Amino acid sequence: MTILVTGANGFAACHLLERLLASGSGHQVWALTRGGSWPRGFESLATRVRLLHAELTDAPVVQSVLAAVAPEQIYHLAGFTDPVRGLQQPELAWRANLSASRVLYEALVKLALRPRVVHVSSGAVYGDPPDPNQRITEQTELRPNNPYAASKAAADLLAFQCFRSWGLPIIRARPFNHIGPGLAPRFALANWAAQVAAIERGQQPPVLRVGNLDPERDHLDVRDVVDGYLALMAQGTPGEAYNLAMGQWFTMRTWLDELLKLSRVAIEVQVDPALVRRVETATVRVDVSRIRSAAGWTPRYSLPAMLGGMLDYYRSLD
Repeated sequence: MTILVTGANGFAACHLLERLLASGSGHQVWALTRGGSWPRGFESLATRVRLLHAELTDAPVVQSVLAAVAPEQIYHLAGFTDPVRGLQQPELAWRANLSASRVLYEALVKLALRPRVVHVSSGAVYGDPPDPNQRITEQTELRPNNPYAASKAAADLLAFQCFRSWGLPIIRARPFNHIGPGLAPRFALANWAAQVAAIERGQQPPVLRVGNLDPERDHLDVRDVVDGYLALMAQGTPGEAYNLAMGQWFTMRTWLDELLKLSRVAIEVQVDPALVRRVETATVRVDVSRIRSAAGWTPRYSLPAMLGGMLDYYRSLD
């Protein structure tokens, strides 16, 4: 099997590549990036995969890459992932999430290639659910509330249109927040884990700075997310969308309390107004019954296991 992974040096993509390389199936794994560094601990991937560099919005280059590789499967993970920066530079989100996907899928059509595609969308496409007390299903109205979420929603709809209009076998995955080794510290839980590790090493005072702790969030371990992508590639139905989440939700305060239980030192918590987002969804409750029934997927990692894996990653960094 010839497999292409876009956005290959991203957080989840690195874990996906590790799984594909470790499968022992003899797959030809191609990794496409626009350049840039690899997360610490994953640098060796650059020498273990067939590495390609290309800007996905460059149509001639993308068409040339696809013609040379002729992938039978594509995991499309490339995209813009920073909601805060998206508010400041929305054009970056629209270019990386919508334009890049359009170029990729139009190139497949022009080359008459029909690889099976897992298009990685985002749970953020739902935005503020109409009824916060109801679980978000794949039929829930899309109400994105920032440029990142809106551009992901547009790319999600584009993927469906490409399935309907051109018959591209695209399966849409809608992962909600996921955490684990390698997650950048610009995300809340990773930032907290990095701070705890720094406090344990004596590199900062024993004070943890946090934002709003009231929102409810459904976080999932990145290794469970990768399992979901693999399951959807094998058993998902083209044209359909699938939520990926733990199916349980907790306040950010609960996530923080669980992390602090793993700390080796006593830590004081301080809310920093600069870390409180201007626009933030209060409650995220997710229905994952579709992927469970269609692909036999179920999450394996508990809160302590998720947080412990991420904390150990930051402890391992100098």
